[in-house]
Amino acid sequence: MKDKVKGLVLGITIGTLITGGSAYAASNTKINVVFENVKYMFNGVHKQTTKSIVYNGQLYVPAKNAAATLDQSFSYDGKNKTAWFGKKEGSFKYLDEISYARTDGENAKKNIYFKNWTHPSNLKFTIAGNKYLHGIGSILDIPSNGKDYYNSVDYNLNGKYKKLTGYIGVDDYTKNSDNTGTVIIKGDGEELYRLEGIKGGDMPVKVNIDMTGVLKLQIVFESSIDNGEQIDLVIGDAKLF
Repeated sequence: MKDKVKGLVLGITIGTLITGGSAYAASNTKINVVFENVKYMFNGVHKQTTKSIVYNGQLYVPAKNAAATLDQSFSYDGKNKTAWFGKKEGSFKYLDEISYARTDGENAKKNIYFKNWTHPSNLKFTIAGNKYLHGIGSILDIPSNGKDYYNSVDYNLNGKYKKLTGYIGVDDYTKNSDNTGTVIIKGDGEELYRLEGIKGGDMPVKVNIDMTGVLKLQIVFESSIDNGEQIDLVIGDAKLF
């Protein structure tokens, strides 16, 4: 269903700004479009036929209609320029956009990344083919002395948030590593969540952790000693509500 929705989002802008036979983008640039009767097939089933916009060979679908056909609710938050398909959650902040208190561990300053990797430049966090525009990633490797290897990042939440959500897994950049990883979430020093034995190629694991009253959040990334191979752990789309 995710793939079906991807191509529908642009319909919000163009589909709601139609004047006569032309549509106007936010930059007030006039564009010519064609209206055509299009059959909409979902999983081989004809759901509806409706007039739709075709522009430069691309089909633009009214987001609300498409969501309804997919049995999903839809709403558009114009103030925050956000389109919601399915469940609309409360206000949140991406963890990678909040200032962290400190990092710790072997070379943590250069091995913890926010929003994307920097080598190669702007490489997106990706778990089993699922790309994330936001999140936190950690590069882990076993040093020559053979000790357990970890990185951690702390946040001062001051009791302002109710929950932490995200998707945990191994980044596809190291999906063939024989190493395995562990992600631990702590609140005020108490372990709230642990995921062990994370392997490359595994599907991302969705987490929803209660943060009510938590003053200090700590996220710990660990690797096991498996041939000393690098493993990159990710919490994709990490959000605090």
